[in-house]
Amino acid sequence: MVKRGFGFLVMGQMLLMTCVLAGALADEWQMETARKLEQRLQSPVVSESRSCPDPRFDLHTALIQFYQYRDYALAWVDRYGLLPEGAMALAVVKRASSKGLLYSDYHSPLLDDLLDGMMTRPVIIGPAFNGKQIQLDLVVTEMVLRYAWHCTMGRIDPSMNNYGAAPGKEPARDLAVALADSLESGRLDHFLAQLGPQHMAYRALQKSLTRYQRIKSAGGWPAIDEGPSLERDDCGLRVAQLRNRLAASGDVQRSSELQADCFDDRLAEAVAGFQRRHGLNADGVVGARTLTILNVPIEERIRQIQLNLERWRWMPDDLGSRYVLANIPGFQMQMVEAGHVVKTMRTIVGQKDRPTPVLSSLIKYLEINPYWYVPSQIAREDLLPKIQKNPNFLVRQNFRVFDSWDADAREIDPFTIDWASLSQDHFPFRLRQEPAARNALGRVKFMFPNEQSVYIHDTPSKGLFQKTSRPFSSGCVRLEEPLALASLLLSGQDWNQARLSEAVASNQRQVVILDEPVPVYLVYFTAWVEEDGETRFREDIYGHDQELFSALSQNTAARAACNNELQRPIYLGGILERTGTP
Repeated sequence: MVKRGFGFLVMGQMLLMTCVLAGALADEWQMETARKLEQRLQSPVVSESRSCPDPRFDLHTALIQFYQYRDYALAWVDRYGLLPEGAMALAVVKRASSKGLLYSDYHSPLLDDLLDGMMTRPVIIGPAFNGKQIQLDLVVTEMVLRYAWHCTMGRIDPSMNNYGAAPGKEPARDLAVALADSLESGRLDHFLAQLGPQHMAYRALQKSLTRYQRIKSAGGWPAIDEGPSLERDDCGLRVAQLRNRLAASGDVQRSSELQADCFDDRLAEAVAGFQRRHGLNADGVVGARTLTILNVPIEERIRQIQLNLERWRWMPDDLGSRYVLANIPGFQMQMVEAGHVVKTMRTIVGQKDRPTPVLSSLIKYLEINPYWYVPSQIAREDLLPKIQKNPNFLVRQNFRVFDSWDADAREIDPFTIDWASLSQDHFPFRLRQEPAARNALGRVKFMFPNEQSVYIHDTPSKGLFQKTSRPFSSGCVRLEEPLALASLLLSGQDWNQARLSEAVASNQRQVVILDEPVPVYLVYFTAWVEEDGETRFREDIYGHDQELFSALSQNTAARAACNNELQRPIYLGGILERTGTP
């Protein structure tokens, strides 16, 4: 018994010594790895983790910040293989398509070789993994940081062109430090889940993308053959195609009835609903325009959603507790308070050759019965031909003429001017239309500072709001219910509907300053989700979608070309060296 007890004691001491030795070896390995990693990051040699940079995002500096925060300890792997945190991070990045992003933008050409079967953790370090830990950790960090940046700020810089981006996005938070902190606090899952805009509209559109991707995976939707208009009581193959098309997109339930190839009331209601979602005249008849929209492929709708998710990533994180949002291709404006839409109204926006700009600003005041100082381009191109045809036009429309744009400009009798001698290249006068019912700005205009000199205003041409597509202005936004917006903006001030109506009836110009300026966003969303959960699509009236898609494609192609130039690495002592010139 004594010998057996002594044997157990010796075995215990040996086991303890083995554990101590293993711990010492592990500590030594970690210290040596940290030293090599720091050496690697400080090396002037351009490594794979510094290749293909985003010009807005200094990825190498972010890598240094991340590892400095961790005292250069590896984050995603240890000496035995990939850690659970590494597997989680790679899985999230691999699902980038669920956010409208491309996994190929983050996937490193080195990743598969570096993993090399290390998705599981072996007991003994195999030759396939030995020496790869540092580079694998760097590659995973690079992927996560690049993905986090794109989720937060978008794939491309919107300021490089007019892709339909409202300025005002604040720089991204310190993503490297935030990522490192999430690992230290055990909240990596929360960090990854919270990437991207937190706006309800963005989250709803992201869910819509998932739905449309599922429709595509299920086979998409069928095309409808060309032919005459389809309407109630029509029967035949094309009606059956129509029903299947609408069933695939969820606009009507699939029917097993014998009359599935006949156009009944239920199908007419589904067609009308589809038309409303796509900004068409909801008459329930499948004419040429409706047929064209029905036959847009599922891939194009997915692309459209992806482009608009990108635009949301450019929007400010905080839009304000109350704000005005005017969606240009949607031809609508919304007043939002505490995250809820309190008023929606129709708008008229700029023509294709005089587009309404995408911008953000603050509505600081409004004018009741405003003057209209006619912009020079409109005076020269639009009004001069009418004046030359009939000088009484100015009097009839209540215009006054001034000899310059100076503050002390002298008024001129229009009948003393030789209008025939003027042209688009020579028009030295300023025109001002007085307040009246026929004033081009209507009864109210809303002013917010911007370089494009556009504003929101009323219009006497109310009949144009009945059209489904309304790009008729010269750049400003015309509003269907300006007094309703004025009432909302002035709520809390000493103004009510009766006082507004009285001020309008006076025909006297009056400036009303808002106690608190209200943010206004003129945006360009061709796909969005309404509060009823329905996804709406609109025509790309200015071509911004196509421009953005081309820019994103070029960005992805440049990234792929850069990746293809990477050469196979050689591992020396855990530090990646490159063959050839870096």
